[in-house]
This record gives sequence, structure tokens and C-alpha cells, in this order.
Amino acid sequence: MEKRTFYRILLAIVLILAVVYTMGIMGLVPFQWSYYITIFMIVLFIYLKIEKRLQGGQ
Repeated sequence: MEKRTFYRILLAIVLILAVVYTMGIMGLVPFQWSYYITIFMIVLFIYLKIEKRLQGGQ
């Protein structure tokens, strides 16, 4: 998969998860979902930082 396509798909996923996270804070969905979304976002951030370092910071 091309890098640009991967990042566009990832952006769509993150935006959807941000909406669900907000709904969890508001109490419309179980708050535990927001907890798992936070964990996912942290892992994703660390993965993307490591990937960028391995590619030489381009």
C-alpha cells in the first residue's frame, strides 16, 4: 500500500475514533471505549515516531 493512501485511511480512522472518544466523555457510549481509544492513539503515536526514525527522519 502506498504511504499516502495508508495515511489517508489512518486519518479517517483517527477522526472516527475521536468522535467516539468525545461521545464517551459525554456519556453517550461506555467510557471504557474512550479508555481503549486513548491506549490505541498512544500506541499509534509511538509506532509512527519509531517508523519515522527508522526511515531517517524524512
